[in-house]
Amino acid sequence: MAPSESTPLLVVPVAPQRHRYPHHLLRRICSATLGAVLVVALILFLVPCPASREHDPESASKLPHKSWPQTQGLSYKHLQEVLHDTPSAENAREWTRYYTSGPHLAGKNLSQAVWTRERWQEFGVQDTEIISYDLFINYPRDHRLALLKKSGDSTEVSFEASLEEDVLKEDPTTGLPDRVPTFHGYSASGNITAQFVYANFGTFDDFQDLADANIDLEGKIAIVKYGRNFRGLKVKRAQELGMVGVIMYDDPQSDGEITEENGYKPYPEGPARNPSAVQRGSVQFLSKFHQGLS
Repeated sequence: MAPSESTPLLVVPVAPQRHRYPHHLLRRICSATLGAVLVVALILFLVPCPASREHDPESASKLPHKSWPQTQGLSYKHLQEVLHDTPSAENAREWTRYYTSGPHLAGKNLSQAVWTRERWQEFGVQDTEIISYDLFINYPRDHRLALLKKSGDSTEVSFEASLEEDVLKEDPTTGLPDRVPTFHGYSASGNITAQFVYANFGTFDDFQDLADANIDLEGKIAIVKYGRNFRGLKVKRAQELGMVGVIMYDDPQSDGEITEENGYKPYPEGPARNPSAVQRGSVQFLSKFHQGLS
């Protein structure tokens, strides 16, 4: 071509474009294979499955029950054998007798904690220790409940509660020298003498019924039955109304049909409540504790 005005001043010869991967078919095969491998690896990672289950019946029998997580390990049949053969009625009887042979008041009976740690270590749990905690709890030193009768300037005791359960020869724990006396855990100490008012179950509504009937509660002792609400709430409401004490008792009403009057023998001969049985428990203001957590 003859030079003209549009002819570049500098002409550089350029070779035809060379493809980076000259073997197009091989490149496509490698890319497809690599992609398939990655997909299979992802599936195996997300859905683990024992590959030998279908081909090895013996191995399949070692798999857990179908309701268990799919993993190798203890078979369902083996677990059943362990649960059926390991527990011993003799050991269960021995350990139950030991744990019920002493009081379980918080902060007491360290020997049972030591004995439990030794059993765990025998079972192979070597990393076992006993940890101490600070307890904000009261222990009873003395108690008395008496009904006084005043005649003129003199006062005499017309009734005094024993505050003790009967010692039963069939139940040695009833005669333990260190058994927990009848008292209200976390209650205040004091010597109170005052008039008493019967307040049914000591619920909020029960106290409200007394207030609506214009019964003066301030400075009085409430006599209430166990049940319907937590014992600590009975004390809390009585305290809010200015009462100075609370006496709680088990009423036969709470026993339902299982009573001696209906032909049931009392403990330890039958399911009815022993006439001398009493409750022991806490009168913490748990409602305040729950409010603090909420």
